[in-house]
Amino acid sequence: MVKILSSPRFDVFAQMALDEVLVGEESLKTEDLCRFFNWSGGVCATFGYAQFYQSCKAQFEALGITEYTRRPTGGGIVLHKDDLTFSLIFNYGGVLNVRQIYDKLHGLIREGFERSGIKVDSYGAQSDYRPAPGGVSASCFTNPVGGDLMAGGRKILGGAMRRYGGRILYQGSLQYKDARGNGGFEDIIARAFAEFLGGADLRKTDLPPDIVKEAESLALGRYRTQSWIGKF
Repeated sequence: MVKILSSPRFDVFAQMALDEVLVGEESLKTEDLCRFFNWSGGVCATFGYAQFYQSCKAQFEALGITEYTRRPTGGGIVLHKDDLTFSLIFNYGGVLNVRQIYDKLHGLIREGFERSGIKVDSYGAQSDYRPAPGGVSASCFTNPVGGDLMAGGRKILGGAMRRYGGRILYQGSLQYKDARGNGGFEDIIARAFAEFLGGADLRKTDLPPDIVKEAESLALGRYRTQSWIGKF
């Protein structure tokens, strides 16, 4: 069973905090979770855990972006303007093979797009993502890696992962016309995730109020703090 979680209207700090709370929540340890972000505020940005803060900051200042934070997962810079942002949480045993997961999950999402009449290709480069080549942080969507999804020669979907014990947190972004709030695109991603897990059923579920409060607290205590944002 994949639980599609309702999502409160959160800013960038609370969105990242909520994912961390969900992946560590003891009562959900056996659950497979899917969440589509419900954004508050204007344009914001996130950058991967291993990115260099000063490089990211300079790019955000040039773009006039004032709300941004470090993700708990990897990858490069992602601008959240009109993208469909989502997270997937699931159990995964054995050695973590990130490229294998990307290829399988993104391949199923690609098939879903094609069934809906949208031509999508998988980026076939064999090289893995380099967090900051030359010490300069790069945008995820101008720096495709193997397994990313492309349309019209442009990257439209990518994701980043982190393992928490036996749990995987995947944070993804779909940057395609009219993506945010598009129920059809959400359905494609949720069904692909269910198929990735072996054909699980889907069920919409409300978030418990205590988890929402914990995320709000963690946002203040970590994701808004300079010690986290400027960690590297």
